[in-house]
Amino acid sequence: MVIDLTGLMLGNVDYVDIDEDVIIDSSFFVNTSIRDLIGTHFYGNVIRIGDQYQLKGVISGIMVLPDDVTLDDVDYSYDINVLENFNDDSDIFKIVQNRLDITDFLWQNILVEVPSKIKSEKNEGLKLEGNGWRLVDEDEINREKNSPLSELSKMFDSGKE
Repeated sequence: MVIDLTGLMLGNVDYVDIDEDVIIDSSFFVNTSIRDLIGTHFYGNVIRIGDQYQLKGVISGIMVLPDDVTLDDVDYSYDINVLENFNDDSDIFKIVQNRLDITDFLWQNILVEVPSKIKSEKNEGLKLEGNGWRLVDEDEINREKNSPLSELSKMFDSGKE
């Protein structure tokens, strides 16, 4: 998403309004759990404060992510408030020919919002055990392995019988 800052730089306007759909190329999804982005939109503005600029707005849309258990697609809605100050020497933004490309910045903010675990509502009653098997939660394994007193606790429990 490229924003023209010419009017802002020349002092002709006080701010540049932004209200656009965001297109993130699917090549960005590589090495992430994001399968797709639907309806990604940015609403906000850029203002000039002295020799700096401020980008402020909201990124919204739907991420398509895999369910943790079944790997089915799950739609996950997001609304991300962003506020970033920058100048001509910024590492985050590069102003080239009075134009500012904020696509990478928006993508980075979307990535931060990806939940670590997601479960589809249709899988709420899903049976996670059967004849001779059960799905073990990673936290349950870690509690059993990493508890320094687990062996001592087992000894006391066996003595109660």
